[in-house]
Amino acid sequence: MSSLPNQPNQPDDGPGFAPARFSLKHRDHRFPAWPSGWVALLLLCIGLAGPGGQPVDGDAVIAPLAKRSLLLDVHGRGERALAVGEHGHILLSTDSGRSWRQVPAPTRRMLMGVYLVDDRVAWAVGHQSVILKSGDGGETWAKANAEPSAKADADEAAYFDILFLDGQAGFIVGSYGKILATVDGGENWTEAKQEDDPHFSHITPAPDGGLWLCGEYGTVWRSTGRAGNWQPRMTPYEGTFFGLIPLAKGGAVVFGLRGNIFRSDDGTEWEQVESPTKSLLHGGLALADDRLLLAAGAGQLLVSADGGRTFRLASIAADKTATVTGLWQAADGGVLLTSDKGVLRLELADLKMEVVK
Repeated sequence: MSSLPNQPNQPDDGPGFAPARFSLKHRDHRFPAWPSGWVALLLLCIGLAGPGGQPVDGDAVIAPLAKRSLLLDVHGRGERALAVGEHGHILLSTDSGRSWRQVPAPTRRMLMGVYLVDDRVAWAVGHQSVILKSGDGGETWAKANAEPSAKADADEAAYFDILFLDGQAGFIVGSYGKILATVDGGENWTEAKQEDDPHFSHITPAPDGGLWLCGEYGTVWRSTGRAGNWQPRMTPYEGTFFGLIPLAKGGAVVFGLRGNIFRSDDGTEWEQVESPTKSLLHGGLALADDRLLLAAGAGQLLVSADGGRTFRLASIAADKTATVTGLWQAADGGVLLTSDKGVLRLELADLKMEVVK
């Protein structure tokens, strides 16, 4: 098992905590308060989802309104796309997001991340260490296990994101410093150990073949190769980052709590970008036309046409009240958005820029 670097931005007296608490136990079986950024995101997920998860897991209910429920992530290949969210809901589209249908899933846990590896293999992850795998393009799913057997806290973690670089190499990241890696298509997973336990929110590949990882305490880590040999990239922010968009030449745009956006040309020196919103930024996407798109609240999106140096507010014509949680661009150019109102398809021609006041 590899050892990961200490988190550079954690204050000497420990992270600041919000008074709210969440129902995940720490590995030492205490109940710590969660940092304010994660409280915001988790209260969003749980509050919008309604009552808490079932104490005993079971099959997801096929629900007529699943397409309008809280959905948290979307990913696809070509015309096929998958969206996941509350109550184990998994939606499948085979026409670039123009129509969706719910498919059966063997969990009622909240699903936070989904990844379609190819036309056949797909993965989904979520709360209480749930991991699902499909071998038929998302039509049917089965539970998979990445935790060492007999590990007492195996159901204590929440997995927030999953990434596969090809059919064999993949990563899962989540709460309390969870980083799991596989080199054999998910048959076996190893867990990287570290001294600190930041919650990791997002992992993504870089154009040069490396990897980026971000999370709380201003965490931004970079791996120059596919093996996940992580090195910290110091940022001037100690809050929570929820997403990162890699740039060419080793740079990135990272974003998160209270509309905070930071940019680096080389991944070393970071500058804060003026943000047109104070809303939590949940996700981001580099469009095929090189524009950057960030997801905010209340039907808002942030658009950059200059590589993340500046952003302007845009609204979603389809639903100006939806809180967007995830984004993916289909092969035909349409952008699929998961939200608290279900999954929306955005035609770029319908992206309405707001008037600068």
